[in-house]
Amino acid sequence: MAKHVDRLPVIGSVAEPECGDSCGTKAWVSLEESAILAALHALRRRADEVRGLIEEASPAERPELEAALDTLRGERTELDRRREAAYRRKMVMLGHLAEDEVDLL
Repeated sequence: MAKHVDRLPVIGSVAEPECGDSCGTKAWVSLEESAILAALHALRRRADEVRGLIEEASPAERPELEAALDTLRGERTELDRRREAAYRRKMVMLGHLAEDEVDLL
């Protein structure tokens, strides 16, 4: 009799069985979430650049740079909202949440 051993899955080191066209790559983040996360990373780089400029700016230049930073904060808020909505849509699509239980924003 074979002994059953529970193990955590090892991702990437075990060959997947052949399953034809129905298989796809394993992804824990949807393509929509991935695109939003990339936009968030780009936004953060821009915000870091603006913060660096604020540190070096003269007092006359600071209000314009701080307004640009506020604009970036608003964009960040919108991207966060979109990321949460994408996550909820994925959970509904996977069957973890019922469509009528979630406000998809």
